Amino acid sequence: MDLRKPATERLGAFSDGVIAIIITIMVLELKTPPHANWGALLELWPTFLSYALSYLFVGIFWMNHHHLLHHTQWAEPMVMRANLLVLFFVSLVPFFTRYMAESDLSSFTTALYAGIFLLVTLAFILFQRVIAKQFGLSAELRAMDRAARRRNWTALIAYTLAIPAAYLHPAISLVMIGGVAVLYFVPDALKRTISRHD
Repeated sequence: MDLRKPATERLGAFSDGVIAIIITIMVLELKTPPHANWGALLELWPTFLSYALSYLFVGIFWMNHHHLLHHTQWAEPMVMRANLLVLFFVSLVPFFTRYMAESDLSSFTTALYAGIFLLVTLAFILFQRVIAKQFGLSAELRAMDRAARRRNWTALIAYTLAIPAAYLHPAISLVMIGGVAVLYFVPDALKRTISRHD
């Protein structure tokens, strides 16, 4: 009987496949304009903006997810459950992207768009907490975890504020959402920086 704990390779492969499908769905939502001229193309700017921001978000999520799984020792049941939860919320991003684009970036749909990012972040925090239990006494991994917690709290606050900000002006909310992406863009560089100072 093989009592070895399950490795994370299949979990990573499954997650990569789901994220690839999510990005593909977003691409398929890009519809061509009804007329062949610059004016018709420019009318689709809300769609292109929504797609670009969502692609950036999903791409950065994938980088951080991959980075976190790299430090996961085994795919225990709680890790798999937390992973399914975070992927569920990420899979809703294409729906809210299209909803916001088709409403020409209305306040209501932009607030919902910020809301789905808030839910993804909450689920990712749970995913990270479950994995952090495997870090043991590693000073480097614990330093990385502390840095990630600070980023996560910043993201939570920003996404929470982006929801009411959408009713002041959707552009304010979108700038806040885009700003959060900068925090998560280079996880390895952040890890090395924190490791040198802790």
